Amino acid sequence: MPEEFLVTLKSAIKPQWKTAFLTAFITGILCHMFVFTNMLPNHDSLINIHSPQLKGDSGRFFLSPFSGISSYFDLPWINGLLAIFYLALIAVILTELFQFKKTLSVVAVSCLVVTFPTIASTFSYMFTADGYMFGSLLTIAALLITRKYKYGFIPASILFYIGVGIYQANFPLLLAFILTFLITEIIGRKITSFQIRSYLLRFFALVSIGMTLYVMNFKLYQTLFAGDITSYQGLDSVGQSNASIFEQIKQIHEAFSIFFFRGFITDLPANLFEWLNLAVFLLIAFGFTLLLIQNRKFISKINAFLAVLMLLLMPLTSYILYFMSADLNYHMLMVLALVSFYILPVVFYEHLSVPTFSAKIFSWLSVLIVFITIFNFALISNIAYLNMELKYEKSTAFVNRVISRIEQTDNLTPTSKLAIIGRYRLDSTLSTSNIPESIPKMTGPLGDSIVLYPYHYNHIMQNHFGVTYKFASEQEYKDITASKEYANMESWPAKNAIRVINDILVVKLQN
Repeated sequence: MPEEFLVTLKSAIKPQWKTAFLTAFITGILCHMFVFTNMLPNHDSLINIHSPQLKGDSGRFFLSPFSGISSYFDLPWINGLLAIFYLALIAVILTELFQFKKTLSVVAVSCLVVTFPTIASTFSYMFTADGYMFGSLLTIAALLITRKYKYGFIPASILFYIGVGIYQANFPLLLAFILTFLITEIIGRKITSFQIRSYLLRFFALVSIGMTLYVMNFKLYQTLFAGDITSYQGLDSVGQSNASIFEQIKQIHEAFSIFFFRGFITDLPANLFEWLNLAVFLLIAFGFTLLLIQNRKFISKINAFLAVLMLLLMPLTSYILYFMSADLNYHMLMVLALVSFYILPVVFYEHLSVPTFSAKIFSWLSVLIVFITIFNFALISNIAYLNMELKYEKSTAFVNRVISRIEQTDNLTPTSKLAIIGRYRLDSTLSTSNIPESIPKMTGPLGDSIVLYPYHYNHIMQNHFGVTYKFASEQEYKDITASKEYANMESWPAKNAIRVINDILVVKLQN
């Protein structure tokens, strides 16, 4: 009976799980409520207010069914709550994976999971955010199942395959957390060499089977279904990179350094984000050393070396997709794996059990720095949402002006087509300087405008203004731009920036 099942379920839930779930869910809502309760489309979500998310050409074969749980409409409140629910479950799984006992450890990891900047960046694509978060949930669940059960890698590999089939960035996410877990086990617990080998074999099987299934799916899509793979992010040239391994490692080093230390290595200002990152890396080194000293009696030299090697490999695994394609460019949506670096001080804090002076100093510093980092993540998210609101308002105001000018144009007939050529910059000091210099490079929220191409104008005019125009074809665009009449037009907002050419109303935004 349902009541009996609920009673059994309640008795099986550990107190730490409750703490993790409630902390993540409440913190997630508080941090991201603004984007949940407002319609703030970016350039992509503008054309995906309703979309079945059929992304087979991008290798995201399972995105559609799992995005469809919340319907295929862009519903910020529903999509957002589902995404936070999935993230809260990830927090529970991580709590069980690392076997946290300290309340502060549970709370810290739960808050890190829901406030990390990748989450806000994903929420700028709210129409698909819940699907992406579900993919991450499956990936982390696969890791826990593999750890808990001897042959758990078999069902877990299916979950991982689906997770990568939702979003490929779940591959580095899994690898980063595998290394985080193994480092913790080696230096934090009395784990034997046999157990380490067992974990390594199971995790290797998990990754190998899962990725083999994904590659087979990828090839079947191309051959059996004759599907064309998009050139976006070099997906159509996966495995065909001519770059040397040294060039790829250089790419990883640059991307890793820019993310964590941008303000120290570029002309952009160093913000609290960079200073906290510096503190986090110092904590990682400090905590790693303290645990090695505390547990030196049962950590062999080989295992200690293995733990150091794994720590050094974490940047490579977090950016491993660089090895897949030379044309790939990592952006904020793809770096959820980097949250593992912020979790490392927490797991070190969890395992420091001998109350030496150094351990006490580390514990206090870890708690202080991690929670300041969490608060700063929340600030970064909401600054990003502020920019989303500003660029949406500027874009709609601009389109309103364009529609008004169109309606006042002479010689316009009901059969006239519309051609909007070029872009008009909606620059402001706030959106071009203040905000980008104050937060990391957030894919999705940043920028000045959501109307970049003619199809953006088409969608915003129809869905936000109730005005429908038939837009010119690609060939007609070429003919217009090559015409003498177009050459004589001035750019927006000049009076003659709008005119009718061959029954096509042309709006010239710039040369």
